[in-house]
Amino acid sequence: MGMFDNLLYKNEVYQTKDTPHQSLDRYKIEDAKLWHEAYKAKMVEDKDNLLFGHRLETWDHRWEPCDDFDGVIRFYREDKENGGYKADKWIEYKAVIVNGQVLKLESVA
Repeated sequence: MGMFDNLLYKNEVYQTKDTPHQSLDRYKIEDAKLWHEAYKAKMVEDKDNLLFGHRLETWDHRWEPCDDFDGVIRFYREDKENGGYKADKWIEYKAVIVNGQVLKLESVA
């Protein structure tokens, strides 16, 4: 299955595998632009962490435009109001982006 990133659109959180990082980073579509939540990070020792005794510490979070991104991003989430995962109900969108600008955004049926 692999890693994914999260994308915020219309106050809902979606998953996508079409963004550059694929490491649980955060993106958003706002004002017809693609944004990335940039941050500074370092690995710190954490003996209470079950995953190898380290964790990623982040700070200086800020939204930056993805002006150099060209491509198609498909993003999706469970439709919890209409049955959710068990009923195989998903809400999915496709966005065509050039130079960070959303040229076309449509629902995928």
